[in-house]
Amino acid sequence: MAVETLPAGVRTIQERGRRWRPFWRWTAAIALPIGPLSILVGRTILPYWTDDPPDKIAAAVIENRGLMEVIGWLGLIAAPAMLLGALTLGYLARRGAPLLATLGAALTFVAFANWSAAGNSDLLAQTMADVGYDVSDITRLGTALSESAIGSFTGMFWVVGHILGMVLLGVALGRAHVVNWWVAGALIVSQPMHLVSAIILPSRWLDATAGWGFTTLAFVVVAVVVARMPDDEWDPWPVAPRRT
Repeated sequence: MAVETLPAGVRTIQERGRRWRPFWRWTAAIALPIGPLSILVGRTILPYWTDDPPDKIAAAVIENRGLMEVIGWLGLIAAPAMLLGALTLGYLARRGAPLLATLGAALTFVAFANWSAAGNSDLLAQTMADVGYDVSDITRLGTALSESAIGSFTGMFWVVGHILGMVLLGVALGRAHVVNWWVAGALIVSQPMHLVSAIILPSRWLDATAGWGFTTLAFVVVAVVVARMPDDEWDPWPVAPRRT
């Protein structure tokens, strides 16, 4: 009995795609920890804290320009890596928890994509100081920027979007059995703890451990899972039927 085969061109495309799977998988595994680790380092060495008044933040930026330059470059690394990370987590959890994975990945991706839509306030302060503006001028412009319609919306969506998105991604990873629940739980609580440590009970140590520290830990564990994952599990491709 003959079984229909796929056209030769389709089989060639599938075979080519299967050959690329290790590259895609290892790229995802390597990229995953880079985003949260860059943010963790940047926030650990930040010369001010999130709840400081605007004039104190502006003064700290001016007084630590070399350090802020390092943090700025870390931000350039962190943002694209977090975008890739959000998509990777959603991709991994999609088969076991499709709705949660989609919502979590979408919220997290959009939140990080819009992160700097209203402008980088630290870079603004640093640049203004470089051309001679004082703390009061920098504070006044920075406040106007953050209180503008776009700035207010971006800031609010960033807070809600990336926290809720990470929570949903953590639940999705647990329900899809991508990682053990203790890893998923670390991701679930990490960004709410970041909010607590940044605003409610300000603590750099708490953010570095239970906040972005837990996020980094979860991303590292998922990266190890991806690195060890068989290609057929990472990216299943249909096998072309053969004639019998």
